[in-house]
Amino acid sequence: MRSAIHGGPAGIGPAGTGIALQRRFRASPHRVFRAWTEPAALREWWCPPGWVAGEIAIDLRPGGTYRIEMRRIGGGERLAISGRFLDVTPPRRLVFTWIWDGAFAETAPTLVTLEIDGSPDETLLTLRHENFADPGTRHQHRTGWIAACNRLDRVVTPVREPYRHLTD
Repeated sequence: MRSAIHGGPAGIGPAGTGIALQRRFRASPHRVFRAWTEPAALREWWCPPGWVAGEIAIDLRPGGTYRIEMRRIGGGERLAISGRFLDVTPPRRLVFTWIWDGAFAETAPTLVTLEIDGSPDETLLTLRHENFADPGTRHQHRTGWIAACNRLDRVVTPVREPYRHLTD
């Protein structure tokens, strides 16, 4: 079963200022939560093609901060996302502020909420990203989150052994 992302372009909050997406993964909630909160795991899926992770710092507690740096391969361009954790409830919920450094210069801080629910074999991730100032920025982030969830799926979904024909 291939995971799918659900959620239309209509945003949440007043005047559609946010994104709401859902994605199923063939992985436990613990595995999905760790992929969002451990630097080594983030390195494997966070950056889009053409980018690599730089320094990743995470103080995983309410009031703690995070910073994820990225740099373009073969170039000097650098970006970072940082913020503060508002709610940390492993492995079910993660709420954090989102601030760009090096991109979206006019964008005020936004808010990301991850709700993680499931069983040992499957997880439903509900991602909300709120408080965008304009539809264009919201759309760019929606596109980015869909691509990020595709990369995350490749990291958290266990590789299945191919069927091997048994012989006598």
